[in-house]
Amino acid sequence: MTGTPFKFSATAATFGSSVVEASATRPVLADFWAPWCGPCRTLMPLLDRIADDYGGRFALAKVNTDEEPQVAAQFGIRSIPTVILFHGGKAAEQFVGVQPEASIRALLDKYLLPASHGDREGPEALADAAGAQLEARDATAARATIDRLAASDPAHPVLAALRARAGFLEAAVARPDFAALRSAIDADPGDHGARHAIAAHHATAGDYATALAEWLELMRRDRRFGDELARRSMVGAFAVLGEGHELVASYRRRMSSLLH
Repeated sequence: MTGTPFKFSATAATFGSSVVEASATRPVLADFWAPWCGPCRTLMPLLDRIADDYGGRFALAKVNTDEEPQVAAQFGIRSIPTVILFHGGKAAEQFVGVQPEASIRALLDKYLLPASHGDREGPEALADAAGAQLEARDATAARATIDRLAASDPAHPVLAALRARAGFLEAAVARPDFAALRSAIDADPGDHGARHAIAAHHATAGDYATALAEWLELMRRDRRFGDELARRSMVGAFAVLGEGHELVASYRRRMSSLLH
């Protein structure tokens, strides 16, 4: 395979930086193969063609398991070809064996910007894409797009709001059973983790009045919980709502009275 900025061979020495770390800014498809493997010779040109078609929207890394057995062992590769999609700095999905081209493209499209943004990943396109991914509750994809936005325009006016929304969504996704969270709070009002997750659920649903009330109560009970998680969450909510919103003025005063 000819090396390009988005198609390359990965070794034990380069895998961490060129695949895992690089997937924080764009998805990386790692193809574990060997020269003697017949199905590998079928899949390899298919992946090459897809990578060319996508024009760098994802990277394709080839790992020769005969030459790099330690990398294969690290990721538990038992059959080849095995293809792992790295996204947001971690292995997100994988498949074994030759798959239909449409299935591979569908898997990739779950983690990529919409095609309409493919040739213009400017700040506004990235901001729009991140917002759409947050609305779709795809926290992993949104976080990766937000990271690209931060690299492209560190002072973008919606960056803080997008980061806050991503944090709220991640907290809600991590503890998805809202009824169980409410039961936990009823049983133990000092369950700060459950209270923060409840607030995050409300924020993700757009109910910032309830979310802010929960975070303020968490501040009252334990200001230092989670490295001042309640205060930081409220500041994030203020960024989402904007300084002119009535909730911001009201809760900024209440938060200040607790801090001072």
